[in-house]
Amino acid sequence: MRRLLLCLLATATAAGCGSPAVATPRPTQQPTPTPRPTPTPAPDTLRVDLVTTGLGAYMAVVVPVAILHNAASRTGVSGVIVHFLPTRAGRPTTPLDSPAVTLYPGETLAVTADCTDTCNCTGSCSNPEAVTVTVGAGTWAPIPGSAIDATGVNFACKNGCGGGRGQWDVSATVGSPQLSQGTRVDLFAWCVNASGAIVGGSPPDVLTSWPQAGGSLPVQVPAILSAPPSSCQVGASAAF
Repeated sequence: MRRLLLCLLATATAAGCGSPAVATPRPTQQPTPTPRPTPTPAPDTLRVDLVTTGLGAYMAVVVPVAILHNAASRTGVSGVIVHFLPTRAGRPTTPLDSPAVTLYPGETLAVTADCTDTCNCTGSCSNPEAVTVTVGAGTWAPIPGSAIDATGVNFACKNGCGGGRGQWDVSATVGSPQLSQGTRVDLFAWCVNASGAIVGGSPPDVLTSWPQAGGSLPVQVPAILSAPPSSCQVGASAAF
């Protein structure tokens, strides 16, 4: 009997000396993330660069050429007019203006003007040998669509071409998927020699109304060249 009581007492004592309850840890509260402000893009470079100039002369026609580049990366510019002043022996001849053109961000485009009779000389005087160019200010804004592409450029002599000088035909296929039907499109061709110097270009040509929505169209423009061309290009500008 005594042994039974001792056993019961020992059992009760052991039960009362068990391990204490372990507290359940509370989940660590994560810090609330602080919203970061949206970075403001750096100001765009609203500038049209004049890359190079040149001119072509044949018979009674002079075509000055200026290659422009839109230095902006996000903004287009429209209504850009190039002012040409051909010079003969350092003296100015007839001032000329190009059509107003549109330049998409990063686009490079050559523009031209046409001077017949008053710039050139079929008598004893010399042809203009240089041109002064001033680029007028345009209107900067986002422009819908994309620049007009020209592919498959070919060129061949049509008139004259003694020593490469004369009238050449320059052909290409131009188009843009976003070009709207009825849009006015100005066309320009220009040619360079083996060293990359401009030897002439086409008087401005125009498609008064693009005949379709998007797509492409074959074109041919006459170029007035002062020397044999190594390559020619065609550019186009949509009017907005």
